Amino acid sequence: SYKGMRTVFLENNLIRIGTLVDKGTDIFEFLYKPMDIDFVWLSPFGVRTPKDFMLTKNQVGGRFMDFYEGGWQEIFPNGGGACEIRGAEFGQHDEVSLLPWNYEIIEDSKDSIEVRFWVNTRLTPFCLEKSVRLENNNPELMVKEKVTNRSPVDLKVIWGHHLAYGYPFLTEGCKVNIPAKKGLTYDVKGVVDEDIELGCEFSWPILPTKDGKKVDLSVIPSEGAATSKFLYLSELEKAEYEIINKKINLKIKIDWDKEVMPYVWYWQEFNKTSSYPWYKMSRVFGLEPFSTDVMGLDNTVRKNRALTVNGNSELESYINLAILKI
Repeated sequence: SYKGMRTVFLENNLIRIGTLVDKGTDIFEFLYKPMDIDFVWLSPFGVRTPKDFMLTKNQVGGRFMDFYEGGWQEIFPNGGGACEIRGAEFGQHDEVSLLPWNYEIIEDSKDSIEVRFWVNTRLTPFCLEKSVRLENNNPELMVKEKVTNRSPVDLKVIWGHHLAYGYPFLTEGCKVNIPAKKGLTYDVKGVVDEDIELGCEFSWPILPTKDGKKVDLSVIPSEGAATSKFLYLSELEKAEYEIINKKINLKIKIDWDKEVMPYVWYWQEFNKTSSYPWYKMSRVFGLEPFSTDVMGLDNTVRKNRALTVNGNSELESYINLAILKI
């Protein structure tokens, strides 16, 4: 139990994974044990327990940011801002990210461990389940997932993984390798730096600015940089990426199911935004596999970019994360 929430820790001799079962199965620890280095970013406000955190007024966009501690969230069936679909009102990144899940231990031996997590959504007729596995002497977390539509209605969804990186792993000069060809900046004011054109298409990784300069998005900027960026990456040759820290000779490598998630959402909040929830207190970098390059399920459906889960059917996916020496 951590802060009153059921919590599952999986570890072998190389990595340790901390999962908040009562809060979306958030991974709030991804530790490389030989060097005692955690790869996920954690908010300066810490982990908040939803049932113990009361507000006198709900946020218009939902409660995701109220309880966002960083780390890694499962996002389904809405990714992005609040919206209404088929009479159901969704908040930001609703709904599995804030629900309590169930779990059972499938295997717990000297050679491997495996835990199955599952949740039934409340605004929609889905069951989402995933099996998380570690093997001895292997620095890789292996995740297999399945979503089941329990209704006879074909339904549109967004599915993604909200992964955020920070200290002590993510430092100035870290290199991002991702086999993408195109990028598209977000088209809403106040989310990206003022010198970035909204809705700008460009060739990855060089982003042109309004004043004619160029930014290499594959390199993490200096410690003193104040910057905020959000964009979509597309036309991936492979569904994988690496973030490399040559100063400590470590990298994290991610691969996933390209058929389900052919896009990557890229965002930086490096001590730039002065308003809620950042207040210039966070240096965080997100690189997130997603099923669409449109924010919000309503917009995704309108632009015919949503993932379909047919009635009374299942859809499977996977994602693997490994910590490797270089």
